[in-house]
Amino acid sequence: MTRSRTARFLVPLASITLLLGVQAASASAAQQAVCGHTVQGRILDKYNELGGQNGSLGCPQTDEQTTPDGIGRFTVFDGGSIYWTPSTDAHAIWGLIRDKWAAMGWEKGSLGYPTSDEITLPDGQGKRQVFQGGSLYWHPSRSNGVHPVWGLIGQRWADAGWEGGVYGYPVTDELQQEGVTQMFEHGPIRWSPNETANPLWDKARAWHFEGNPVPGDLKQSAVLMPKGPDRGVVVARGYIADGNLSSEEIGNHRSWSTDPTASSKVSIAWDTATGQVGVYVDQSCTKTFGCRNAKPLVRTEHAKVVQDDKTPQNEYWVEPYGDGGIRIDVSAVNSFVDTPQGSLVDFGRINATFHIYPHGYDDKNKNFTGFDIDAAKDKFPAWEVLRYPRLLENSGSPQALWQGAVAQRNLDDLKHPQELCYRHDPDHAPVMMTCT
Repeated sequence: MTRSRTARFLVPLASITLLLGVQAASASAAQQAVCGHTVQGRILDKYNELGGQNGSLGCPQTDEQTTPDGIGRFTVFDGGSIYWTPSTDAHAIWGLIRDKWAAMGWEKGSLGYPTSDEITLPDGQGKRQVFQGGSLYWHPSRSNGVHPVWGLIGQRWADAGWEGGVYGYPVTDELQQEGVTQMFEHGPIRWSPNETANPLWDKARAWHFEGNPVPGDLKQSAVLMPKGPDRGVVVARGYIADGNLSSEEIGNHRSWSTDPTASSKVSIAWDTATGQVGVYVDQSCTKTFGCRNAKPLVRTEHAKVVQDDKTPQNEYWVEPYGDGGIRIDVSAVNSFVDTPQGSLVDFGRINATFHIYPHGYDDKNKNFTGFDIDAAKDKFPAWEVLRYPRLLENSGSPQALWQGAVAQRNLDDLKHPQELCYRHDPDHAPVMMTCT
């Protein structure tokens, strides 16, 4: 029996009413002796439908048997088994999918009985089989074995386009991490009974993608990246840290902050689910000369060029990087670049390139939620990269997750070659990037 794609996730096993009135169908008068065993009823019908002795199942190894729960019937063949119940009819199960079903407790496990035969997916290689409690998926090279998909995670995966959508095939079973998490080829999907909206996700969205900037600041937003798995909003920003003598002159100085609206010379946000990129540039203020509006914001590949010129514009460039990552290039200039005050003009530009890409699945630590970072940057100013998930496991969960941070160096380092920094261990302390 082939079910439509909308039947991939069925009602829980406990809610299925057995149709006891048709139970006799497995023991009908139809029976046949095959290879020294008797095959009968609906199991015989399915066996013949699949080619009988010359088909995939081959010879029976047993006569028809009753399952331990007393409800179903099954026959074991050389190439697999056929299971029947009054409510599910007869279906064949074999290969790695049968092995996974067995490891999960056969029909007494969470999946219950099969309600379909094995089905070939639209890509021509993947397979799935539907059960009372969910579905099992397998692909020869993409799924890392056979994995069940069900419940709310299954529904969110379905809403994103199944295995043909942005998440791809499942590559793990469900894990007890941040509620319940399941890893797919291109990212995790989570569910928690206590999950709640993240207020900092809303704040990051509003600041970078919605509404108008603060007077004197500038912002741009556009869909510049492909849609992808929802890992929240990722923000990379450079700013002047407290404790540096130049902070009195350049302004925008502060300490570490997880606030998505915290002052910065330039801030680049990426909504991983929609592909939107938003860039925000603050005006520059000094105690002596007051504030000047941010210089024009231009998207140009020239941002990839390491420069220290006094062109009065801010430049940025973003493009996809690797498998589900982003490359960010930024060259930002202070607002006093075209004023007569020589000391302020000489501060020049800040330049940086960030490669931000999904952290690979770590079976030991079950860590795959965040991003790894490789960066090339001037040694001035400070930079930080944070991720704001859309949903939290509960109201007490971290609203901002550090992906990496690097402290600023001496102002004179603006004239020196860039340093290389990296961090490949996201979403937990320590957060400082290693620089060489």
